[in-house]
Amino acid sequence: MIILCLSKNNRNSIFALLGILETYGYFIGKDVYLHYLKTNDIKSKTKKNIFLFSFSSNDAEENFKELKKLKNKFYKSIFICGGAHPTGSPEECLKAGFDMVVHGEAEDIMNEIVNIKSLKSQIYKSERLANLNNYPPFPLKDPHYSLYIEITRGCPYNCFYCQTTNIFGPRPRHRSIDNILKYCEVLLKNNLTDLRFVSPNAFSYGSIDGKSINYKVLQKLLQSLYKLIKNEGRIFFGSFPSEVRPEFVNDDTIALIKKYCNNKNIMIGGQSGSENVLKKINRKHTVNDIIKAAEISLKYNLLPNIDIISGFPFETETDIKETIKLCENLINKGCKIHIHKFTPLPGTHFENLLPSEFHQELKNFINKWIGKGMIYGKIKY
Repeated sequence: MIILCLSKNNRNSIFALLGILETYGYFIGKDVYLHYLKTNDIKSKTKKNIFLFSFSSNDAEENFKELKKLKNKFYKSIFICGGAHPTGSPEECLKAGFDMVVHGEAEDIMNEIVNIKSLKSQIYKSERLANLNNYPPFPLKDPHYSLYIEITRGCPYNCFYCQTTNIFGPRPRHRSIDNILKYCEVLLKNNLTDLRFVSPNAFSYGSIDGKSINYKVLQKLLQSLYKLIKNEGRIFFGSFPSEVRPEFVNDDTIALIKKYCNNKNIMIGGQSGSENVLKKINRKHTVNDIIKAAEISLKYNLLPNIDIISGFPFETETDIKETIKLCENLINKGCKIHIHKFTPLPGTHFENLLPSEFHQELKNFINKWIGKGMIYGKIKY
């Protein structure tokens, strides 16, 4: 039996794995089962199963604890992990007790993985980059195991705090419009009428290099989705769980959202109000790009949610004051700020940096606005 370990934070990747496994002839309820972390819901009659874990760095400790518990009970089973944290820190996962750590993308090697009968502890490095068109974004047998459709994978920008480029490569790979429509139609037929999409930069859809806007392809995608739903569904694009880079926001791209989508807001990756910090984290855009993107969005009555990161150890007091100034400016314009603390992620340029505490002036600013609903996020002081 194949058992996928599910938590509230890895649903998207686990549901995608259900679709991948289905491609190879393994079906939920027959060959594949879900186990919810921190529960005793496994009904397997055998001690020999294949357990698949997928997790990010923030959830690593929780998954390590679950692994230890399950290994004691299902001691003849094989335990395999993949995802962002195992790809960035495979040796740590082996030390935690996993039998195999999958480094990279699993789509093209999934059948090999689940057919392993026995093994010594090893790191399985996948050199294959998947063609998204070859795999459904959710299990067709039960599309209700669906949250979002991944439309683009890969990012050319290599921000120094982010794992995306290191895991998925710098060249974007796009799911074709026909393929996207095919799976959206499946969702609509199953009364799943809110269509949401995953992309590192939603407005880069169709771009060959990921650094320019392919307006014609982007328009064709949204226009085609609009025709598909026929007022019987809703399209959300460039909002959570995706975001857009600020320099990709212009009158043309925002007008597409207003014409074809149901967004009330748009998520814009700003990250800092300091030019110095933006250069050090390799963002490749300016503070003015953030302001301009917010102003254009507001002009079209689209609420900008600006993502901000603080707690970089190299941030100076001046940098922090500049970030506060930007945030205050944006809030006064009518924007919301999503703020979170820098986390060093394995496999990134900043993996060995230690986060610094939030500056007291920033704490005071957050406390002023968080109660008014203008600042939000998982903020821990």
